[in-house]
Amino acid sequence: MAYPHFKDKHLQDALFNPSDYIKYDNWDKKKFPKKYILTYQNHVKAYFLRKYKPKKFRVNSLLTIFIHKGIGFVKLGIGSPAATAVMEELIAAGGKEFLSIGTAGGLHKEGIFLCKKALRDEGTSYHYIKSGKYAYPHKELTKKLGFFIKKEGLDYAPGTTWTIDAPYRETKKEIERYAKQGISTVEMEASALFTLAKYRKVKIASAFSVSDLLIKKWEPKFHKFNVRRAQNKLIDAAVKCLS
Repeated sequence: MAYPHFKDKHLQDALFNPSDYIKYDNWDKKKFPKKYILTYQNHVKAYFLRKYKPKKFRVNSLLTIFIHKGIGFVKLGIGSPAATAVMEELIAAGGKEFLSIGTAGGLHKEGIFLCKKALRDEGTSYHYIKSGKYAYPHKELTKKLGFFIKKEGLDYAPGTTWTIDAPYRETKKEIERYAKQGISTVEMEASALFTLAKYRKVKIASAFSVSDLLIKKWEPKFHKFNVRRAQNKLIDAAVKCLS
């Protein structure tokens, strides 16, 4: 049986929507930015707070937005369901442009990758649009982000990512196959966020710094200086891209 189990689910109306939730929770849409940087690591959040000294906007117990010159910075939970749920609410509150800046496993090499498409190997995206192999970011916003990454002095490569829900089930055979197909990275959010953006008609782009290598063996590099520095520079590029 195809997934989701309910045939043509993506064509059906939801019982309730994020706009219903933010109305219930008394969100004042006038207080929310239109542009957002989405990230996933505490050290990246610490860098943003230290450098940009943003205004703290505590929406509720689950969501805090840090605002710098009209740009909202949000640290998300890891994985497609957590990331899309928050992005849904930010869109309902008026969000129009999103940059997702994270880390990814490298299937070939270390470095920085600007995502050009994402293999849909997670479950969330299939509740939004029909089954398909890839999800895509907004072309112009991706190009713009690439320009500012380069302007920060960072070398990057355009790449395809593999988005998965189960990081401890990245099997050897899958890694070998996708590496041979030219897929550069593996992470847990991109294809779902791209799909949501398409569904809600907003813009999104994404870039990753490689935090661990998955080639012949697993090589973690999460705490290496060059990985953290690359993430910080990607945040600077994202701020300038949205400014």
